[in-house]
Amino acid sequence: MPGFRHVILCALVKLSLWQMSQQFCPKSQTGNPFIFYVGVLSRHTAPDKIAVDWLRKDITEAMATTNESSVLPCFQFNKFVDIEVKDDLQIQTLGWTNIEEAFDTAMTDQGDSQQKLSVVIGPFYVNVAMIAERMGIPYIVTDYKGFDWIDVNRVRNQVTWKTMLEMKPPANLVNRAVVDMMKSYGWNIAVVVKPDDVSSDQECNNLLAQMMKNDISPISYSLDVTSREKMEAQTSELLRTAQMLNIKTVLVCSTRDYRQHLITTVLNTSKTFGMMNDDTRVFILLDTDFYLDSLSEDNIYRKRYYSAPCKLLAFRYLDQVQVFDSPTRAIAQDVSRLIVEAKRKYMSTEGRLSYIDGRVFLDSMKKVSFLGASGRIEFNPTTGQRKNFTLHLYRHGGGQDIITRIGEWSPNQTSGSGFIRLNVSAPQTRKSKSLFDGVQRIAVVLEAPFVMLRDERQLTGNDRYEGFTIDLLRQLSDRCGFDYEIYHVDKYGSSLGDGQWNGMVGEVINGNATFGMGAISITSERERDVDFTLGVMTTGVNLLISTPKIMDSIFQFMEPFSLNLWMAIVGASVGVSLLYFLLDYSSEERKFSARETWWFSVGTLLMRGTDFAPRPSSQRILTAGFLFFVLITVSSYTANMAAFLTTNSLEKQIQSLEELVERSDYQCGTVKDSATMNFFKTSSKSLYQDVWRKMMKEGLVRNSEEGRERVRGGGYAFIFDYMINSYSELTSCDTKMVGTPFRLQEHGIVMKQGAPFKTNLNINLLKIKESVIMTQLKNKWWENKRKCDFIESQPTVEFGIKHMAGVFIVGAGGLVCAILFFLAKKWFVTVRSRGTGADADKGLEETLYATEKGVSKEDIVNAVRV
Repeated sequence: MPGFRHVILCALVKLSLWQMSQQFCPKSQTGNPFIFYVGVLSRHTAPDKIAVDWLRKDITEAMATTNESSVLPCFQFNKFVDIEVKDDLQIQTLGWTNIEEAFDTAMTDQGDSQQKLSVVIGPFYVNVAMIAERMGIPYIVTDYKGFDWIDVNRVRNQVTWKTMLEMKPPANLVNRAVVDMMKSYGWNIAVVVKPDDVSSDQECNNLLAQMMKNDISPISYSLDVTSREKMEAQTSELLRTAQMLNIKTVLVCSTRDYRQHLITTVLNTSKTFGMMNDDTRVFILLDTDFYLDSLSEDNIYRKRYYSAPCKLLAFRYLDQVQVFDSPTRAIAQDVSRLIVEAKRKYMSTEGRLSYIDGRVFLDSMKKVSFLGASGRIEFNPTTGQRKNFTLHLYRHGGGQDIITRIGEWSPNQTSGSGFIRLNVSAPQTRKSKSLFDGVQRIAVVLEAPFVMLRDERQLTGNDRYEGFTIDLLRQLSDRCGFDYEIYHVDKYGSSLGDGQWNGMVGEVINGNATFGMGAISITSERERDVDFTLGVMTTGVNLLISTPKIMDSIFQFMEPFSLNLWMAIVGASVGVSLLYFLLDYSSEERKFSARETWWFSVGTLLMRGTDFAPRPSSQRILTAGFLFFVLITVSSYTANMAAFLTTNSLEKQIQSLEELVERSDYQCGTVKDSATMNFFKTSSKSLYQDVWRKMMKEGLVRNSEEGRERVRGGGYAFIFDYMINSYSELTSCDTKMVGTPFRLQEHGIVMKQGAPFKTNLNINLLKIKESVIMTQLKNKWWENKRKCDFIESQPTVEFGIKHMAGVFIVGAGGLVCAILFFLAKKWFVTVRSRGTGADADKGLEETLYATEKGVSKEDIVNAVRV
């Protein structure tokens, strides 16, 4: 037992020593890891103005996702300290003591009052740079100015700050790149558009000075940016002047607060004047960032900038443009990686400290070098400015693939112009917005006529598939320049919670497919986790039911009139008979007995007539009115009879969701886990809730094919995509669409969020939709597949025995009644003759005969004598 305890004790000691070794920081005097305090200059948000603090948000997200496992022994986590920026921090406004107090207050409230900030991140402010240098805190500058205010000292100030690193290339070097480009192309005169704001046009003034120094004539126009109406009017005036003077080059220069609005106004006005259709026009946009909202996806395809033959030029940091959703995302990513790389170098320096030494950490950052989201990250050890960077010139549109790199510039070039064009003999083939490397996997769902398997079993690969989506994919592949491999999944995709999806959407999210195509609807739920292109086609949701069956009836001749009308005609005839009887009751020459009265009405109604006509005026008036009634009734019946006997009667069909809910003999349903099912499931409208409750009663199916099979069986309404139901109606004559499409939606192409090829797909998809290709594809896979013609599905019916069977039955019924009456009469006479003898019978017969013919007994006796 003692030996066992000794072994256990040794093991525990070794485990403790191992844990201590894992947490030991060679740079820390205590061996404990440092807490890295990150001060972020944040916009002060007024109570009546809610604005997004992009830098604070992007820095936090970037540093949270950057891998820091290699520096955990000394830097366990980052502690963010929010430092509000309430003014432009000029010395004349607040003074440097207020800024130092702000740093101390922020650390006391959000960090440790005994520690100081490890680094400060944010736009440039003179006072922040001054206090950071005094306190020995590294200051990482993310922009030339503040969020809403320009620091007028930044461009003209020549002070070299010892603790500052600039994440963006110096403004004067960016301006020099523009000047070198204009000299290289021979553009010696240009209209320069800038804001009319003394405190925010320092970069533009530096550009004007460099242009004049290099013999380029700038015609400067300052626009009133405080009023949108004034700015648009002034823009129209200056562009009209440029047209009159035949000045081909327009340069838009502005700080970030006005840049997006200025560029948009100039481009929109130029398009109105027709200047963008001139291939000799040049528009230079001074914005090296990736987040150029004026040429974002929304504008580039909705305003058709992509087809403008003019030159839309702008410099960028990288030779491969990335898509960012905020103006500070690229810089935030580079700042995060810069800090991690600096932490590694900081751990390798000699000596041990009780806190993070700002100057030592600054030296570590200046030694960092890597290729980041904003280009090559490398700093001048003396000035802290970016060096060895390259600006890439891009042309937007002009018949190109949206954005095409056409040149590059570097401040280290030794050539006279400083601007080097790409080698003409080896033109760039990779477009920045069509980043398709290798073979792209495309997920589809088998859904006629979008995607279908061919009948030939010997086919392999993409040749196995055909359909509308396959043809559209082939067009996009040719235009965007990518190879693809198609594979199919079982469903479009439904949410499993926590951002997890199955089906096509899940394949895209998990990276198994580059994008998914087919009859997938663009919904808000899906767009939370994936991106969609423009709508491929507009569709909706409607009902698919079985074709109504023909209802045969041997009494079809009764259908021209309703039961109520038949009863009214019979009642009118009876009423007229009674009236004849009453009018002739007191007449000496009475002819309208009870029997004759009824026979007169029936004969007139059947247009047979009678052996006598009424003589009194009252009866003649009644007869005229009754004959007119008979004429109209018989004419109406004849007309309706012709229509009813020559067409088929169909069973009553459903026409709307309201009728579907009321019909107990009909079930309804849709595809399980589809967008249509989720629509009914989550809808708050009472009608849709009733439909959903009816669907849950064994109405959901696995796919649309199963739904169509249930429709063919009858008594089932399939609620699904209009285009899919339309194909079923055209190709399967036992199904039919009913109801107006509701829940209008669009099919799209699904891809990962932030996919760099989204714009390229959008532009080429828009070109296809604007051409005749889309119409041709729709005709090919819908109209040309038509097997049923519902217009001709009700031909003239051959007049046969089945249409007249009821008439024969009625006629036979009359014959049977006549025979029965005759037999009854004979029986009656026979019975009477047995009681009175033959003579009595003969006299009775004579009497009956005479009575029927209206002849008296005396006339009979005289006739016998003769």
